[in-house]
Amino acid sequence: MKMKRRLAMAVMGVATSGVLIVATAGAAHAASSSVSRTGVSVKASWDWSANSLTNIDYTVKDTDCDANDVYTRMRVYTKLVPDGTDTSKRYNSTGCGTTVTYSNLKFEASNHITGLRVYACVDDAGADSCSRSSFYDNPKVN
Repeated sequence: MKMKRRLAMAVMGVATSGVLIVATAGAAHAASSSVSRTGVSVKASWDWSANSLTNIDYTVKDTDCDANDVYTRMRVYTKLVPDGTDTSKRYNSTGCGTTVTYSNLKFEASNHITGLRVYACVDDAGADSCSRSSFYDNPKVN
């Protein structure tokens, strides 16, 4: 009797975990970041997959009245390009205290994305001034 009960419990446990795996296999892995420095504040969010970033949303705020444009971008790291590839810059050129939003953007890679950093930059004369987020690992890639 105890053997049948243990077997039934084991089967139920396997069935339950199988349902759990099926239910979470396609779930999106959303992530977000905030980065700022003098003159700019950025918020970003995105969904991970192995070879792409989807539903990328940026909010770029110009926090200084210095006539410099501000922008954000990501540096995306892949298994084949471990030093990273920069995405397109997304500018706020509307001036002091304004916010510009970019929604539903996508980035495709030809191989596995291992992680990324988000940048907040001021378009200064000469080299731009940027701050970056910490490194975000892609949970969809081993």
